[in-house]
Amino acid sequence: MSQPTSEPATAAPTLAAALAAVRGYGLRLSAARRVVLAALYAADGPLSAEQIAAGVGGRVPTSDVASVYRNLETLERLGIVRHVHLGHSPALYAITLNGDREYLACDRCGDFLTVAPSELDVVREAIRSKFGYVASFTHFPIVGLCSSCARDVGR
Repeated sequence: MSQPTSEPATAAPTLAAALAAVRGYGLRLSAARRVVLAALYAADGPLSAEQIAAGVGGRVPTSDVASVYRNLETLERLGIVRHVHLGHSPALYAITLNGDREYLACDRCGDFLTVAPSELDVVREAIRSKFGYVASFTHFPIVGLCSSCARDVGR
C-alpha cells in the first residue's frame, strides 16, 4: 500500500557505502562532499544546509553554505539524499535509507517523528477512499500538535 517516491533511491546504509556510491557514479569525493555526507550520517535526523555548514554542533568541520547546497543537490540527484519540509522549517536533508520514511511534525514546537510508510497506510487508505487521492508524506509531513504541545494547549 505504501507509495514510493518518484526519485530513485541509492541504498547507502553507511558512510562508506555512500562514498562508494558517489565514486560508482564517476564523481569526485571532494572534501566538501565528504563533509556533507559525514554530517548527514552523524545526525539524529534531517538537517538544514545551514546546520551542515555550521558543523553539526562540532561533529564535522564547518563548510561554506553554498558548497553544502551544491553538494546536497548532487547527492539528491543521485538518490543518496532526500529533502523534506517539516512544518514551517526550511528544507531539511537526510540520507535515503532502505525504504522511504514519512513524517509527523508539530506545528507549535517544531519537533517531528519519523515513521515507516506502512505505519500511515490506514491514513493513506482513508484519504484514498474518501477523496480519491494517493497520499505520500515523504516530502511534506502530516502537521499537527505533538502530545506535549496538545496537552499545553488544552490547559
